[in-house]
Amino acid sequence: MSQLTEPPFSAPPTGWTEEMEAAARRPRPPVPPPRGWRTVLRVSAWSIGVTLVLAGIASMIFIHRGDAEGSARIANRELELMLERGEAIDWRAPVMSRHWWHYFRVTHGVLAATNRRLLYLGVPPEEILPREAEPQLLEESSFPYDRPIEIWRGRVFLGSLSGVVIRSPLQMRTFGVAASERPRLDSVLSLMRRRQRAIRETDEAERQRALAAAFTARQPIYHVVQRGEAVELLARQYNVAPEQILEWNSLPTPKIKVGQRLLVKTRT
Repeated sequence: MSQLTEPPFSAPPTGWTEEMEAAARRPRPPVPPPRGWRTVLRVSAWSIGVTLVLAGIASMIFIHRGDAEGSARIANRELELMLERGEAIDWRAPVMSRHWWHYFRVTHGVLAATNRRLLYLGVPPEEILPREAEPQLLEESSFPYDRPIEIWRGRVFLGSLSGVVIRSPLQMRTFGVAASERPRLDSVLSLMRRRQRAIRETDEAERQRALAAAFTARQPIYHVVQRGEAVELLARQYNVAPEQILEWNSLPTPKIKVGQRLLVKTRT
């Protein structure tokens, strides 16, 4: 028997060429970060911006106080010019307000209780950027006592001050007050409530009088004949026809007697 021999072993071709080797040695471009990281960075930037804005607003609210005394003098002077004929101020209290269009800086003013209404006059803070000289615009509000007025009391302006919210059908105002001026604000609001209560009581009394007058006008009217009176005279006095008086009293003739009780107006 002949002995079998195995063929010589040769490695399979790998397909690796010199061009592939040169490409592998070239520097690769940096891999861009995942999209999730971009979103995180964008959200972080927005968060920082919002935080800075809120910090600026908070600094305005808690730091800026304005010229309280000077504003009060102006407000008190202008309040006297707002009064109507016969109107007088009974009590007043210094208050504060803040608005976004003034960058939440303090607007000092005066809230006054007159014998007819609540009056508010505020002096806005000076402009941040200087402008040409022009008349100062003041804030004005009026809350008549004969209209519904709602009062809410609590902390206002991000809890930085105690104050009130005054609401009527046409407007709403938020006022803060310093702790030392709170009793004066309480007096203003108490006076407002007393005035409103007096108006309600007067209106109710007038309504009751009108109801009583209307009830009386619907009742029958009797007349006791006096000397010299006749049916025609009584008819002109009570604005009815003579024939009606005769019919209501079952009189066959217009002849009447002194002391006779006649129905001159029937119930309506």
